[in-house]
Amino acid sequence: MVASIHDLAPADVPVVRRIYEFLRSLQRLVQRLDEPRAGVPLLQAELARQDYRELCEQIRGLGAALVAEDMPMAVRKVYHDVRGGSLSGLLMHLDLCEADEAEAEDVERVFFLVRDHLKIMRNALPDLDPAGYAVDLSPAEHDTSLLVEKWAGIAYGATDSGRVHIEMACDFRGSVSECCMEFAALDRVMYNLINNASRFASDAVVRVEIFPLAESQETDLRFVVSNLVTPEHRARLLTDLGDDFSRIFASRYTTDGHGIGLQICTDIVTHGYGLDSPREALREAYLGARLIRDHFVAWFHWPARRPA
Repeated sequence: MVASIHDLAPADVPVVRRIYEFLRSLQRLVQRLDEPRAGVPLLQAELARQDYRELCEQIRGLGAALVAEDMPMAVRKVYHDVRGGSLSGLLMHLDLCEADEAEAEDVERVFFLVRDHLKIMRNALPDLDPAGYAVDLSPAEHDTSLLVEKWAGIAYGATDSGRVHIEMACDFRGSVSECCMEFAALDRVMYNLINNASRFASDAVVRVEIFPLAESQETDLRFVVSNLVTPEHRARLLTDLGDDFSRIFASRYTTDGHGIGLQICTDIVTHGYGLDSPREALREAYLGARLIRDHFVAWFHWPARRPA
């Protein structure tokens, strides 16, 4: 789930660096805004200056590494999150800006998505920006309120039915990370699960619930991400997986895509709890999935701490 920038295909290195610098330029732009709606023409000008359409073509080209047979799996996982993560959602909002159809909320989402993807890229490629990576390792607690601010009630991604709506329920208040890099790892898990749910949400709604598993100060949180599936998709999942849905976190099984994102979730949760193997994480239900009636439900655990 982590690699060096030099592990990438040589032709992809300048593309990845270009994506990173593009995001940094957007971050500087949106950080200066006093009024989000005023940012639309500024973003349009920046997209034109950066040749946004050509950049999108280069991003799509990174997908070749995901199917290359000689590419190590660890590097494929990095490619997956560099071209996925929060970038896919960001591009939707930038497309609206370019088409002059964006609203103030689209500019606000650009702020969150750019910030998150920069951290995700540094988390996946630590030597992409060593100075930024060092800052991400500095002590800085992150509270669940940041997750609520970022996800609750937003429009994210798109399906044939329109934008996907995220419904979030979280009553827990406490810390979920001690530095930006740890929070970026949590982001990688959440974006992979929410991106997956968004693709298959037949009613264009993804539900996220976060709740503690104990009343003690040190506890684990359970993150639950669910989406309604079509009868056809439900039947296919049951045919392919039977009663063992944990396989989707341990194999490249997919009904649409490359099947790598859910393996990344397993890697991060396994590492976060210091477990011996992904098999142990699945056996002990640190993460998992199942069908509950007509909903696909995936979950993972994450360490947290209530205030003293």
